[in-house]
Amino acid sequence: MLGLTDQAAGVERIHTEAAWTTIIDDVRIDDAPTFYNSAMQSTPGYAGAWILIDIDSTLAPTNLRVLAQWTNDGGTTWWDFEEGLWASLYWEDTDTAAGVNKAFNLPLGGIDDWRIRVVGTGTDAGNYFDVTVIRRCYTAAVGMAHA
Repeated sequence: MLGLTDQAAGVERIHTEAAWTTIIDDVRIDDAPTFYNSAMQSTPGYAGAWILIDIDSTLAPTNLRVLAQWTNDGGTTWWDFEEGLWASLYWEDTDTAAGVNKAFNLPLGGIDDWRIRVVGTGTDAGNYFDVTVIRRCYTAAVGMAHA
């Protein structure tokens, strides 16, 4: 709801989607599968998306990488977004044993179709990551810090 005003506070909101959308729903990354791709997200006209990542691990898988990817041809070819923090989103099992809940800003200016890919290494039937990713797009330009 673009331009929705909070009557009590008189504050302009910048989001345009009414709800958060789960794009990876508690997927287990173990020996099958060792990776998972969300469905293609078609969000033309949005400036960016908030990405919420929830990761838990069991025993000692090696690490989990989270990649944002874009397509310019309807999903035949996927390009890794490797600018700023998106170039190095990795977690080791020691980081995720107690659970990780992180929020990241994904710039979408000029990008219509994208997805999130998660890739585990050192995973098997007993050593695994459980992953959930949620997104919410917005239209207003927001400043970004780069790591």
